[in-house]
Amino acid sequence: MIRVFLLLVALFSSSLTAQTVQGGGPLDRRPLRLAVIGDYGEAGAEEAAVAVVVHAFEPDIVLTVGDNNYPSGAAATIDANIGQYYSRYIDPYSGSYPKGPRGNRFFPTLGNHDWLALNAQPYLNYFDLPGNERYYDVTWGPLHLFAVDSDSKEPDGIDAASAQALWLQNALGSSTAPYKIVFFHHTPYSSARHGSNQTLQWPFRAWGADLVLGGHDHTYERIEVGGLTVLVNGLGGRSRYSFEPGIFGSHARFNALDGAILGTVAQGRMTLQFVTTTGLVVDTTTLVPSAVDPIEADLVSLGATWSYLDDGSDQGAAWTAPGFDDSTWATGPAQLGYGDGDESTVVSFGPDAANKYVTTYFRHAFTVTNPASIDALWMRAVRDDGIIIHLNGSEVYRSNLPAGAVDALTFASSSIGSNEEDEHYGLELSTAGLVTGTNLLAVEIHQSDLTSSDTSFDLRLSAVSGRSVRVPAGSAWSYSDTGTDLGTAWRDPAFDDSGWSSGPAQLGYGDGDEATVVSFGPDPNDKYPTTYFRHTFTIGAGESIQAARLRTLRDDGAVMYLNGVEIYRSNIKVGNVLYQTLAGFTISGGGESRFIETVIDPSLLQVGSNVLAVEIHQDRANSSDLSFDAQLYTW
Repeated sequence: MIRVFLLLVALFSSSLTAQTVQGGGPLDRRPLRLAVIGDYGEAGAEEAAVAVVVHAFEPDIVLTVGDNNYPSGAAATIDANIGQYYSRYIDPYSGSYPKGPRGNRFFPTLGNHDWLALNAQPYLNYFDLPGNERYYDVTWGPLHLFAVDSDSKEPDGIDAASAQALWLQNALGSSTAPYKIVFFHHTPYSSARHGSNQTLQWPFRAWGADLVLGGHDHTYERIEVGGLTVLVNGLGGRSRYSFEPGIFGSHARFNALDGAILGTVAQGRMTLQFVTTTGLVVDTTTLVPSAVDPIEADLVSLGATWSYLDDGSDQGAAWTAPGFDDSTWATGPAQLGYGDGDESTVVSFGPDAANKYVTTYFRHAFTVTNPASIDALWMRAVRDDGIIIHLNGSEVYRSNLPAGAVDALTFASSSIGSNEEDEHYGLELSTAGLVTGTNLLAVEIHQSDLTSSDTSFDLRLSAVSGRSVRVPAGSAWSYSDTGTDLGTAWRDPAFDDSGWSSGPAQLGYGDGDEATVVSFGPDPNDKYPTTYFRHTFTIGAGESIQAARLRTLRDDGAVMYLNGVEIYRSNIKVGNVLYQTLAGFTISGGGESRFIETVIDPSLLQVGSNVLAVEIHQDRANSSDLSFDAQLYTW
């Protein structure tokens, strides 16, 4: 364990640069570093491995997102579960393990396991925290941190109208800190076992929060909701959960290894990364204070009125076409369904509760005046159990149904549990299917079995405008695939890549979907570990850019630079990246064609020429394939 710790310290130290920040005390000539752990408090090798990662961060402060003391929050276990690994950050500390420097740097939040002890008293006795100790705020340099108690046992309530929420709203409203971070246990949004907690979906962004941190689900997930970044981290060492289909706004999901979040404030930006116990950076995003959002306008609102057919018939394929006559169908507002009691319109399941109709059909027309003015479509849908959505006769989305042809008797792949029945699943759709004038959404909902107790459907389709695509997907890139170690000079905007090859993305080999095939070298069992890519684009004088996003398709690992500054790292270890560096794990299946979206700092863009430089790393010498494409847009 000591050897692993020293290795991680060396890796992290090599990746840090000096920057003046205001910490909890005097000025410190290095970046401000924040560690976030969750669902960690069970003594053993797994928690110890996460603690090694945290110590290697050399954090100024450590936050927890709950479940600090498994299994039942007892006084007898609390020091072994917390102090054994994190005593150096806790002050005052009176446990059995070595103390650290004076001054508290450990700021926890209560989890449901901490509340299993009567009144959570062992937790409250163990820590000396501000305010009432259940919810409180702390300022640390440019960070204003707001700890919330999300457990239903909280005396001051946990809904958006509670005394606790009013405290948070007022505290956020009066804060002038550059970064306002809210953290608590029961995450408001999640694609994993526990799912989203709707009670805790407070209007954090409207109140002034820049970031929400949660746990409870033992996964890592990055979700963007209404411009708010939500990070879920329950991979503190207790166990790991599986994922359900991704909810709308879920951009990164990981559950293969335990780890911690590292937040670094330097050069006027805050970078957030999830780092595993093996020192692998899985995901990267940037927190940009006061960033604006794209303009979003509903084409189809939640609760809209839909035509529906609930007679058990098989409609074939003709019903999805815009010209299909649905005048004899029933109509009603969403949510449509039966069995949950929250339906605005109850649809029929047929005469036999033991032999219900498998499929129900829905249609809704909407008008688009100028499709060219729409940059993207954001779709999110409530579906129980399986769903297929057609836009103007073409399928655009499928979830929880088998691939290939379906009919009215095709069952959903699985039953949707209670935590998923009200989730909003979806994604960004292409605008290519839109037409001027009337457009038609046709939706089929399939049950998982003949005795399913309920079905649910609602949908929102939004038009996004105000985005400028600076680097479109499929753009032409210069690339170096010669097996030469280019060091670091190739990242510089002034680097001369005129001798490189060039071609449109997708670039790669081995999958058969490449627009440009790159070389892996002469030996298929000893392929080049790294391939380099560069793309130049222009920003005009006088353009106002307030936000920027990057979408990346990478197989296997990627590090990306904008004008020489690293902006994104995924599936690559911490620290310096060399030509021989291998990706941490294999990207396979749907991950090979999935674009991962992340926020980047728009201040890195400059008037005139800009350069994106990307290195793609294979996970092993005999990897079967390589894939790369990217998109960058601003508003």
